Amino acid sequence: MSDEVTESPTERLMSTLVTKMESMDNDLQILKNENQRLHRIINNPTSLLRKAGFVATMTPLSEDVQTDVFRSDEGTLLKANDTFTNEEIHLMSWEEIHEMADQAKNTEVQ
Repeated sequence: MSDEVTESPTERLMSTLVTKMESMDNDLQILKNENQRLHRIINNPTSLLRKAGFVATMTPLSEDVQTDVFRSDEGTLLKANDTFTNEEIHLMSWEEIHEMADQAKNTEVQ
């Protein structure tokens, strides 16, 4: 008789299942680590953009740009002359509309 211990089919099946479960557990741990790393990357958008090749920059404001004549210093729109209704404006010719725009452009903002 030989000294070899023969495995029963049940023992072989259990051994295979345990090995497979250990392999799956290892794969699951790898996925959890990757997921944590991805969460850190997503939670830091600056890092994410840097890795994508974007560079942070600040464009200086232009000094020679004039302010919009239709807006005041506070950035609110100036109220137009309320003598026209919507229907009247829709019936105006392009020349009249351009005239109004030129007149508004020449009006000084206070």
